[in-house]
Amino acid sequence: MDVDMHIHTLESDGTYTPEEIILRAMKNNVIALAITDHDTVAGVKAGKAAAERYGMEFIEGIEISCNEENLEVHVLGYYLNLEDEVFLRELAELEEAREKRNRKIIEKFEKIGIIIDIEELKRFAPGNIISRLHFANYLLEKGIVTNKNEAFTKYLGRTGLTYVPKENFSPERAVKMIKANGGFASLAHPKLITLNDEILNDLIVRLKECGLDALESQYSSFSKVEKQKFRKLAKKYGLLITGGSDFHGDNREGVDIGDAGLEYSQFERIKRFLNK
Repeated sequence: MDVDMHIHTLESDGTYTPEEIILRAMKNNVIALAITDHDTVAGVKAGKAAAERYGMEFIEGIEISCNEENLEVHVLGYYLNLEDEVFLRELAELEEAREKRNRKIIEKFEKIGIIIDIEELKRFAPGNIISRLHFANYLLEKGIVTNKNEAFTKYLGRTGLTYVPKENFSPERAVKMIKANGGFASLAHPKLITLNDEILNDLIVRLKECGLDALESQYSSFSKVEKQKFRKLAKKYGLLITGGSDFHGDNREGVDIGDAGLEYSQFERIKRFLNK
């Protein structure tokens, strides 16, 4: 039986409701999971309620999107206190920064002759979060691109015509924010941050000083060798291991709930750590 600690719903850039996530997880023999939408906890209460109805173990989670120079860094938070007003205010700041960035992206599209209708764009984002993936789906439906990969390569990716960097939100701040909330912090998909081991090691050291608890060593797209590498890295820095599929429903092909294969024994280590 597996655990999946990295799942997105339609509250950010997934396509499944929280209840649909629980039902699919049960079908896939997953016995514990976390909903970790980008920069929002909007789907967590509904996910928890559904999990309780079906007898599944549930973790209140989030994935905070950060940036550092030219790197995108994501920090996962677990066992969150959803009544923490300071934490919720910081999330509201993130949402405001995202909206500001989206307006700038729309302006860049206008400058190259592509008009983005904001009300139509919202149709692709039933939750509160509009991400670049929603822009990509919009461009695809309008026939401006032939696939989502082209949307990112030509327009939305780091070298694209309409790319706008995120406002500075450091991973240190994200870790401190999660720890101040009483949560458990893990660095998401380390391979996707950088292939430079020196840069990654430096980042882990700095985040450990801020309270980082774990490394997402089990990830759906990692090879067996890569999983072993990041397990060793976690051990080197005294970190626990988390794992997740990074399931986005129809927005990410070839990934299903439970694909990361995190063993329940690893999950139990986290719970023992938290009980201390």
